[in-house]
Amino acid sequence: LAIQIGSITSLTLQGPSVSMGMSITNPTSFYNLINNVIDPAPNNPMGHELTYIRTVANQTNLYAQQIVAAANQVTQQAAYPGSNSLADQLKIVARLVKGGLKTRIYMVSYGGFDTHASQVVTGDPTTGTHANLLKNVSDAIKAFVDDCQFLGIQDRVLGLTFSEFGRRIKSNSSTGTDHGAAAPMFIFGRQVTPGVTGNNPTIPANASVNDNIPMQYDFRSIYASVLERWFCVPPATIQTILFQNFQSLAICNDASCRGTSTPDPNPSGVELISNYPNPFTESTTIKFTTKGGHTLVQIIDMLGRVIKTPVDRDYTPGTYTISFDSGGLPTGVYYARFQNGPTQQVKAMLKVR
Repeated sequence: LAIQIGSITSLTLQGPSVSMGMSITNPTSFYNLINNVIDPAPNNPMGHELTYIRTVANQTNLYAQQIVAAANQVTQQAAYPGSNSLADQLKIVARLVKGGLKTRIYMVSYGGFDTHASQVVTGDPTTGTHANLLKNVSDAIKAFVDDCQFLGIQDRVLGLTFSEFGRRIKSNSSTGTDHGAAAPMFIFGRQVTPGVTGNNPTIPANASVNDNIPMQYDFRSIYASVLERWFCVPPATIQTILFQNFQSLAICNDASCRGTSTPDPNPSGVELISNYPNPFTESTTIKFTTKGGHTLVQIIDMLGRVIKTPVDRDYTPGTYTISFDSGGLPTGVYYARFQNGPTQQVKAMLKVR
């Protein structure tokens, strides 16, 4: 189902019983020395496990000839930047897609972003390690998109970036940033809906190195949207896969799946969630307006944790109120996150003594 460029297959591609992906380094020389010779396994529990692993590996090897054949179909590609490992990987992806390989998912990786220290040059935060990393990502993706255009596959490819960690609001004393709760995700390709999904976050003036930006969209909503709008997976099946109702976002042209893209119906400047009093001491009343259907309200702390979900069900259209009792929570900034279909808003709330 999936191919990862690199020597190690990510746990992201692990299926319920076996891996759903395989890794390749160089498709033109991949598995050149397959000779089907297998050392005998001992007749004990360890040997039985070894035989099982080898069986799975042999089944995976059956795809090797198809990969080589697809790679050999492409003899010319657009230019890619040199000394850029991400660009090298994306070049292989474009080659295999153009070559006719039927694999639906490709995964590439680029490291070095764990910059807790020396992330920027002191006195000039626009330069340094982080800026160079982002430049390499930008150059690689630009070359890949150009190559897809050159190869005539631009309407068949959608790209998505993700990271296993976000960033804190404020840099630490080592000119770096520590792991945070929220992070941006970039989606690229000719069929992607252009623009920014979400709003500029509210950042407290007195934010500390421990504080986080609250997430606006659950990252699983992005995956759900790609499954529904790009791979044409029925919503009921997606809910079975993800175990929860995640909002569908108009991130790409879905004409082949649903007939038309559905824009975010949230008009700019309309307040869909609020609370009073704000600031509050122990409790506050949260008011929200839903257009109907599944509605979600979550309370998030400054560490980015969802500490309470007072609303998670279907509603008829209208305006509703709920009471939020902060109980033994410490004073500080909290966020009320509202989600209704593709619409979301985040409201800052301040608890005082």
